[in-house]
Amino acid sequence: MKKALLYLLFLTASALNVHAQDCGTAFLGTKTLYKAPLAKYTPVPKGYQPVFINHVGRHGARHLTKDVNTTAIYTILLKADSAGMLTEKGRQLKQMVLNLQKVEKGSTKSISAEGRAELKEIGDRMYRNYSNVFDSHPKLNVTITKEVRTKQSADAFLSGLKAGFKDSAQIAEANDDLNLRFYDESPAYTAYKDGDDWEKYKTIIAKAEHIDEINKNITSKLFKPDFLKTQDKKWADKIVSDIWGFATIVYSLKEEISQKSIDPKDLDFTSFFTCDELKALGRTDAVEDFLVKGPGVKPNGIQVIIAAPLLANFITTSDDFIKTGVTNANLRFAHAETISPFAALLGIVGADKVSPNINQFDAAWQASNVAPLSSNIQWVFYKKNGSANYLVKILLNEKEAHITGLKTGFPYYKWADVRQLYMARLVKLNYKLGDDAAAFLKEVK
Repeated sequence: MKKALLYLLFLTASALNVHAQDCGTAFLGTKTLYKAPLAKYTPVPKGYQPVFINHVGRHGARHLTKDVNTTAIYTILLKADSAGMLTEKGRQLKQMVLNLQKVEKGSTKSISAEGRAELKEIGDRMYRNYSNVFDSHPKLNVTITKEVRTKQSADAFLSGLKAGFKDSAQIAEANDDLNLRFYDESPAYTAYKDGDDWEKYKTIIAKAEHIDEINKNITSKLFKPDFLKTQDKKWADKIVSDIWGFATIVYSLKEEISQKSIDPKDLDFTSFFTCDELKALGRTDAVEDFLVKGPGVKPNGIQVIIAAPLLANFITTSDDFIKTGVTNANLRFAHAETISPFAALLGIVGADKVSPNINQFDAAWQASNVAPLSSNIQWVFYKKNGSANYLVKILLNEKEAHITGLKTGFPYYKWADVRQLYMARLVKLNYKLGDDAAAFLKEVK
């Protein structure tokens, strides 16, 4: 009797399409929600106090960047449904897509409530960890890009940072697309990104992960055979890519989904995949980030070189602080395409290792560790009264970073050593402090 009841419950769950699988979130890559660091920081050398911060961060968790009803899968699902060509699972997907449209309408390109919370908490931790920096009417330079989500991210971050201020702050805000969206300013990078040099490496991973079979398996569950007869592999890849994009964005929209009174299971796009399929698609997505935004397959690839102006800006603004002491912190808000190549150029261990064997790209580089949502890089400067020397701690996502090329001092490196290392790196790239960044980006190959 007990066995019969369990079997009946199993059949009922299957009929209702209840999915009990828990595949974790490792597949999310750069769509991974930000996690506050758990490790304690190394004690500061005796007598030293934090005095200045140079910071760049990615925008927070966000909504989609384009309307749901402009995607290929939206149009295809409506067309197939009107022709009676959707399976039961296909109709279920169509309803999920319509549900997502309700959530996303009017909010595209903006950060979500999750994103605001991420940034506010990072700002709050910055104050609590380095409150000395912000004593006595602090002066802050805030720079953003043309995208509204960076302005929203800056505002959320500042709401957390300023909550602990004892005095009012003087804040200067400006746009700096040149240094923060350097990838838009380089014709050579655009040619690389739009070309097929890196695509051959992604194809290797796609083949290793059997992506064509996955695409075929998923589309066969959504559309009837007669509809699929007229479609090709590129079509299937586009369909699965759109579903994948929806599956990864939902994690950032918990509050918005709740506000629309939609049950989370009615937006569970991961239910169309097995855990192995999610892992395979995640790896294929991550290798593209590795090749287009990360260290890639050879040292000093164009996708890393173009971060040189931002490195020069960090050095120059640090020098300015040491010379004048006017600005307490430079706070920049940008994109994953900013953080990942900058981390590689800085030589941050875990973010800078090239992989000539593309099948091993993720052995030392994980998109979720380098450039999750709200990812950030901080240079925190320390000084001791009576000393002219500065120490600097470099953090990736608020975690103390080892720097390739610096053998001693971790995590409180001597600024003189850090500056020498990075100046030498710029020289190798034929870039000098004070050079015209726009001209460099237009000419670099």
